[in-house]
Amino acid sequence: MRSLCTTAQKEHVDKLLTLVSSKTINGSEAWTAFSTPEKSKAYKRKGKPDVKVAFTAAEVSTYKKLRKTVQKKLFERCVGLCSYCRKPVGHYGWAWHIEHVLPKAKYQADAFKLSNLTVACVHCNSWKGARVDKHVVGRRLPIIDPSDKSFDYALHLNFLQISTEEFSFAKYFPRSPEGHKTYHELSFEELERAHAINGLHALSMGLHDRLCRLMQSGLLTADRRDLVDFLAGLKLSIYRK
Repeated sequence: MRSLCTTAQKEHVDKLLTLVSSKTINGSEAWTAFSTPEKSKAYKRKGKPDVKVAFTAAEVSTYKKLRKTVQKKLFERCVGLCSYCRKPVGHYGWAWHIEHVLPKAKYQADAFKLSNLTVACVHCNSWKGARVDKHVVGRRLPIIDPSDKSFDYALHLNFLQISTEEFSFAKYFPRSPEGHKTYHELSFEELERAHAINGLHALSMGLHDRLCRLMQSGLLTADRRDLVDFLAGLKLSIYRK
């Protein structure tokens, strides 16, 4: 990410890295400061005094501008598609979030590396955070790794979509162990079901979009993970019915 910065902006990003390396805050908290910048951030500590960090107006400005630059670069790199399910994201697609391939809570030094960032729809981001990130060992994902330089999606999964004016069908075909793990852990079966229901039922499509956007807003803050998990479970139960 520092490669996108001016000299002054690099210093502002380095401040976040220093706060993490000194263990003043953790990687997730540093990312929250970057994602929703304010002149003062307070972090709650169980059984300990809260930690407060102050930021200058220039630092806040840098984080706001840099986030937009990073979003644009990632969106262009991924051609407006989720790196995991290949669904369109953005204004005319599903809500999306900047995704840390290696989880920022565990690999804090990689939290601000552009090579560790990608595009993920809210669905995939949420399930990966809940089911995959805590099981990452030795910098190796149990699912597909879109940050791998030799990564080829077609070697792991094939995605078929057929649409008419009245019906829409989508199906994933895993081709590798990582592909099968991705299909299971990120609930691609739910995506297939949601795709069909959304194509047949306008109210369901509206509800699905609203839940996704609520999940997206919840992902912006580290302390709302429980809310995101609850909404993900609610969305899954609706489509199973």
